[in-house]
Amino acid sequence: MAAKVIQRRGAWWLVIHDQGDRSEERVGPSDADRKLAERAAERANHEIKARRLGLAAPATSPAPQPPPDPLPTDAALRRWHATYRPTFKPSFASESLAIIERHLAPYFGARDLRELREADLLAYIGEKLERGRMTPKYPRPTDRNPSPGLAPATIRQHLSLLRRVCSLAVREGTLARNPAEHLGELLGRVGRAAALEVKTAEAWTRDEVARLLELAREHEPRFAPALALLFSTGLRRGELLGLKWEDVDFERRRLHVRRAYVRGEFTTPKSGKGRFVAIPPALAELLLELLAQRHREARARALRELEAGRPGAGVEVPPFVFPNERGGAIEEKNLARSWRRVQRHALAAGIRPLKLHATRHTWATLALASGKASIRWVADQLGHHSPEFTLRTYTHALRDEAPDLSFADFTLGDGAAAALARRTAAQRSEKARRAGLASGRKRSEKAEAARGDPGAIRTPDPQLRRLVLYPG
Repeated sequence: MAAKVIQRRGAWWLVIHDQGDRSEERVGPSDADRKLAERAAERANHEIKARRLGLAAPATSPAPQPPPDPLPTDAALRRWHATYRPTFKPSFASESLAIIERHLAPYFGARDLRELREADLLAYIGEKLERGRMTPKYPRPTDRNPSPGLAPATIRQHLSLLRRVCSLAVREGTLARNPAEHLGELLGRVGRAAALEVKTAEAWTRDEVARLLELAREHEPRFAPALALLFSTGLRRGELLGLKWEDVDFERRRLHVRRAYVRGEFTTPKSGKGRFVAIPPALAELLLELLAQRHREARARALRELEAGRPGAGVEVPPFVFPNERGGAIEEKNLARSWRRVQRHALAAGIRPLKLHATRHTWATLALASGKASIRWVADQLGHHSPEFTLRTYTHALRDEAPDLSFADFTLGDGAAAALARRTAAQRSEKARRAGLASGRKRSEKAEAARGDPGAIRTPDPQLRRLVLYPG
């Protein structure tokens, strides 16, 4: 007779055997539930042991437990952000704080985190799907906010922050279970219900890319090389802005992507790891020409400084491949302005005005559609954390190979089936003949190597390469 704690079906259970009776009680899935079950098992074992020894348990009522301290949701979100901000990238730090202050904190307020249930998350999802874009500044749909609701993927980003906070509270033992534990499955169902069509990563065709580059060279000549590099490598925008000449390997024709310039700050690439990105010969030639242009600009700048009485100034070539007028990294907003001007010309020319990030989707789509690049190589070039993510995103771009389905065609007549059998046998015979010819050539080449050249030793055995004289 004893009490014990077991884990079953993803939860902790308290099991008590006492005087031939067995009772079970589900406590919960978290570590806090496990500790609670262990304390209850310990008390139950003490009581069972005292009864077996004939000792009466004290008839005292348990001491009243003080109520737990309140755990307001908005304060927990802000505390989590302030505590873990040193581990965030600058872009995620600003985006997550904006989500907390504009969406999560105003909606959930000071409601206790322990009281949140899945129904509360569904209510939040419904609210944001209907009018998530509406703010006090824009209380109704406008040209800037044509749709009042947020996309399911955006709402997933919101609630993933809340899931992080709840997971941390469960780990610390202040929360028994995470109400957002099944958030992915929940939002998957919501997304499928709200979707009107299956979306894929948008990409331009090769003809559209050629016309876009032509428009950029005509209307935005300083932006055109950057656009060509994006189309030819699939780099992210921040990785492009952080690229330096020291990262360009002309000999091996590759770029070393090891930094990004995001929201005015330098950081590592999104994956946190550096990578080498291959560049085609045409892009390498374009970059060489661009470097020569940078040298010419530096010499012209030095000449102007010399004429102004400041010798030695302006001689150095800016370290960035695409610098601003002062030689530093270009700000994202300035790059976006150049792209918007190209977009307007593209729209007038009948080209889809997709986002600048679509250059990355275009590179991946064209690479996979060519049939000359593997999923793993494309994932490495893009800096994805796994080839599985690349495959999920760009499955539509894979080449369709029409298989021979004759093995499954049972509607053929006897004559057609016989003809098919003859064709198959002929194909196999031809394949075997070619394999035999190849094998014969290999054997012939091996025999020639064994015989050696005319006048050479006729054996490959090194131990028999000199004459042996036997006594007569």
